[in-house]
Amino acid sequence: MVASHGTLVISGVFDGPLSGGTPKVVELAATADIADLSTYQVEYYFNANTTASVTVSLFGSATVGDFFYLTPNSAEFTTYFGAASDFGGASVNGDDSIVLKDAATTVDTFGSPGTDGTGQPWEYLDGWAYRSDNTTGDGATINLGNWTFSGINENDGESSNATATNPFPIGSYVAPAVPEPSTALLGSLALLGLVRRKR
Repeated sequence: MVASHGTLVISGVFDGPLSGGTPKVVELAATADIADLSTYQVEYYFNANTTASVTVSLFGSATVGDFFYLTPNSAEFTTYFGAASDFGGASVNGDDSIVLKDAATTVDTFGSPGTDGTGQPWEYLDGWAYRSDNTTGDGATINLGNWTFSGINENDGESSNATATNPFPIGSYVAPAVPEPSTALLGSLALLGLVRRKR
């Protein structure tokens, strides 16, 4: 069964230390199979804007557990992380907000559109923020308790994530497990003719 809304989350954001403050990265994680990613858009909000400064549309499909990387700095991403990125992105500056939408539904938000992130608890200038395991998308309002933060300027002077003192935990987010239906529920569904009992 393919789920629709809320099956993709923002799992991390990164403001890099290479020339020009690159790479700028948004990591997305699929928490279920997604047949069509084209309904999803990532919106970037710069300088406390209340309307999106840049919107990036996704494409393709996803399998649960997949990670996707958005960056405007594909060469620097490869240099720093030793792998290729997936989509273009925008040059976030560590105080900018990011919103993930599935069609018109906001499924996740990092930061606070309309607010300059400088000095805010979610600021990631020259550092990173990463979603905690077993948390789901925050919807339209960030839940700070769902995130771990490196602290600002934590990446300064680094040349590779592999040798960084406090590396970005790339591709490590673990989504909540989908619980198996209970025996009682299966029995009720069987009475309704919605599932077959094993013989």
